[in-house]
Amino acid sequence: MKKIVLSSLLFMATMAQAQTEENSVLVGGGLALQTGSGNSQFAFTPTVGYFFADNFVFGGTLNFTNQKLGTVKNNSFGIGPFARYYFGNTSTKPFVVGEFDFLSSKSTQTIANVSTVTKTNGTRFLIGMGFAAFVNESVAVEGVSGYSFSKFKNVDGNGGFTLRFGFGIYFNRRTAKDLKTNVMGK
Repeated sequence: MKKIVLSSLLFMATMAQAQTEENSVLVGGGLALQTGSGNSQFAFTPTVGYFFADNFVFGGTLNFTNQKLGTVKNNSFGIGPFARYYFGNTSTKPFVVGEFDFLSSKSTQTIANVSTVTKTNGTRFLIGMGFAAFVNESVAVEGVSGYSFSKFKNVDGNGGFTLRFGFGIYFNRRTAKDLKTNVMGK
């Protein structure tokens, strides 16, 4: 039993290394706060990505957003791709990021105590820069800032400065496979 527990702990510790090299995996999430004239937005964005080359990750993101624009309250769900390119070889790695989401939205507008509900689809993109500050060999605190723009069918688009904080867990798949082979003998 001790061998199984020790092997499992060793496997997990080796698997989770701070890697932005080819064949690594990124799992993370972020929170976003956007402010502008008459506009506020809160978003949660979990992400999963795969490093196709050293320092280049491509993956998918989900986007859960709650927004208020004047008298309109909006809840939306989005899904789409993202890409990042990391620079440097230090414990804090800056990166550039691009994201694009397909969105489904439910809006409620209230005027003089009368509410109107509208469902629509749209898109959102983000272009920005960020950093991954590693707190250990596998976990990084991340920040992203940039320009985000959302556009829904039959509604004026809106955009502005976005600031998002989150975390990332970096898994090196090659190391995990090698360890599994050594531990399991396969």
